[in-house]
Parts: sequence; structure tokens; C-alpha cells
Amino acid sequence: MHNRGYMSEAINSGTGAVGSWAVLDDDGWETGDGLLTRLTDALAGLGPEDGTVLYDHVAVDAVLNALEPDSPARGVSEVRFDYDRYEVKITRDGVIAASPDPGAPLHSSN
Repeated sequence: MHNRGYMSEAINSGTGAVGSWAVLDDDGWETGDGLLTRLTDALAGLGPEDGTVLYDHVAVDAVLNALEPDSPARGVSEVRFDYDRYEVKITRDGVIAASPDPGAPLHSSN
């Protein structure tokens, strides 16, 4: 099921953390390009509209190497990174989610 809007849902992070995450996409992907496309589309509504580039927030090649369906698991079940005022989580089983980061500075639109 592809979620274009935000759906607040608790996701088991595997670390014992409890929190509310907005599931941005849960359709999964079959290739690295598919993962990158889904991630870019999912994050489009989160960042500021000032030309934020995904590569400025995360080593995209490392994410692809860790989570591509054809790559060995290497013990990686999820990748997390900060994106604007959010923590983003991408899981090996195809979920892209975001949670507000209360410690992140607010950006002014001026």
C-alpha cells in the first residue's frame, strides 16, 4: 500500500524505542534506482523548498549498498539519518518513515 499522505503509526525499530513515525512509503523497491526514486518522492514534502538535496543529508551510495534487494544483508535492517527537522528511517523490508526531531533548529522562510 503506497501512502502519499502521512500516516502516524508506531514502527518497531528493533532498538526498544517507542515513538510515532509518519510512514511516507511502504511499497518497497526492487532495485537501487527504485529505492532512490521512492526515497526522493517520500521526502519531497518534508524538506524546505530552498533546493535541499538528499546527498547533503545522507551518503546515498551507502544507503543503496546497505538496503538494495540484491545486496547481502550484512546485518543491516534499517538506516536512519537527519533530514531538515526530521529523523528518517528506511527499513530493509521497504518502509520509509519520518519522525520530527525536537532538537532540530527551525528554518525561517525569510
